[in-house]
Amino acid sequence: MVLPRVLTAVVLAPLFLWLLFLGQLPFAAFVWFLAALALWEFHRMGELGGHATQGVWGILGGLVVVTALTFPGVRPEAPWRAQAPAFATMAVTFLWMARELARRDKGVSVLRLAMSAAGLLFVALPLGFLTLLRELRGDSAEFFHVGRDAAVLLVALIWAQDTAAWAVGMAFGRHRLAPAVSPKKSWEGAAGGLVAAVAVSLFLREAWLRPLFGRGEVILLAVVLGVLAQVSDLAESLLKRCLGVKDSSALLPGHGGVLDRFDSFLFTAPFFYYYMISLGKGA
Repeated sequence: MVLPRVLTAVVLAPLFLWLLFLGQLPFAAFVWFLAALALWEFHRMGELGGHATQGVWGILGGLVVVTALTFPGVRPEAPWRAQAPAFATMAVTFLWMARELARRDKGVSVLRLAMSAAGLLFVALPLGFLTLLRELRGDSAEFFHVGRDAAVLLVALIWAQDTAAWAVGMAFGRHRLAPAVSPKKSWEGAAGGLVAAVAVSLFLREAWLRPLFGRGEVILLAVVLGVLAQVSDLAESLLKRCLGVKDSSALLPGHGGVLDRFDSFLFTAPFFYYYMISLGKGA
């Protein structure tokens, strides 16, 4: 189990970082692909758990909203850009409702609509914020690639934390973090993950991101993002436990599915995006 996990990480991490540097459109396409797989896993878990879902229509609706949220290649200052996600959400909800009205088995319509809405809010929209974060631009040549640099920091600290939490937990884990939700996670692993997140963030700050983040700021960010990543992970574990499945799928050897591998971004990507724009570090 260890070797497949390591090999998958060795392939995924460089690919993800390469796409971050390759450009906005390739990265947006990759995130869109991830969202499609994650939405498929989400609705599949619902069906395995015995819950009614809208299946492919729920997946397509989520992808429409992700596309409207990011619109790769279109700058945020475009007059219609800010309204596109809300319009897409309304349109998709209308179509979902219309489809339920046309069904004969209306007894579980509310459940099907709820599953589609949950997939949209918990999976599609949060992953879309990865593209929004990558798209941020600064107000000078020095900070032109602020979004790319911030995304690299986020990816590096989260994957450092995930790896360290897993390794430390395997070696020293004694006290369960949330036994009712995820029996294998430990307080020792969580602490080791936070230490790794801070260490990697400080290294990147000193080596590359000194103009963008202060030393104290990057430490605080690493701790906050690290905690949010662990909460994201536990939230996905809670979802799987409620639906009675062990992994979201078996697409990624040693990790489970796309949701299992990228669940740490579900809360961290939106938080980091709004942190950056609220402090004027990008637009």
